[in-house]
Amino acid sequence: MPAEVRGVWWRLVISVLLAVIGLVAVSVFALLGVFVAARLMGYPDFTLDVTDGINVGELLGTNIGLALLMPVAIGLAWWLYDVRPRWLSSVKPGVRWGWLGLCLAMTLAVFGLLLVAGTVGAVIERDTPLDKAALAFLLVVLLTTPLQVAGEEYLFRGLLLQAFGATRLPELACCLATGLLFGAVHLQFDPPLLADRVLLGAVFAWLTIRTGGLEAAIAVHLVNNLAVLIPAGLLGDVDAQLDPTDITWLPLGVHLVLLGILVPWILFVWRRHGGAQPPGSA
Repeated sequence: MPAEVRGVWWRLVISVLLAVIGLVAVSVFALLGVFVAARLMGYPDFTLDVTDGINVGELLGTNIGLALLMPVAIGLAWWLYDVRPRWLSSVKPGVRWGWLGLCLAMTLAVFGLLLVAGTVGAVIERDTPLDKAALAFLLVVLLTTPLQVAGEEYLFRGLLLQAFGATRLPELACCLATGLLFGAVHLQFDPPLLADRVLLGAVFAWLTIRTGGLEAAIAVHLVNNLAVLIPAGLLGDVDAQLDPTDITWLPLGVHLVLLGILVPWILFVWRRHGGAQPPGSA
């Protein structure tokens, strides 16, 4: 970000307001787009109803909407902070694909047990063979979750972390602020759920600051989401995972343990390779 940015506080307020407005707008646009496309393709029974559980079309629309946060974040960062698109991803500039791949490998190594155990448990618990609906849901998860995660990261750890950083607030305050916003937009305010989302958002922000880019946050965010959505899709009970009624502090405890292992490992590898040019980057 340019060193001299005038009016940082009003720019911060506008960033937050337009980010929220953009989030709502692209989500509605994408859901309506999927609805219209379904009708045009001959699926007259497809409806948008948030009260009857999340179907594959609604997940597709939601993920496309969140993926569209990438151009929203890029446009706002360029307009408000004169940050060119290629500099919003990392300090290289651009996405450091080798570093992203390494972060994915490290995250899979740590979160792998959670992902495998959840998937195997769901397969065992499922009492019917996989049908077309379940396979379609899993396909949407695998193809669109990376885009959904990238969209969220560009908005929260790209645009909004830049916005808070421009105010010269302490790094920890910037991480907590973006973590609180990240938790709030999930609209789940039960203390265990909110605390878990705030933790994840703050950790993603810390990784972004410490590694000079979004790659580590994208990797951890992606694997974490897949560990939730794949078992949920196999069981056909996504609502129980995304909006649980049996709320405990267990997910927060699990994340504290896993992130307590993963974050120091990522930062160790980052520092070991010079902290400027990650392994595998061009």
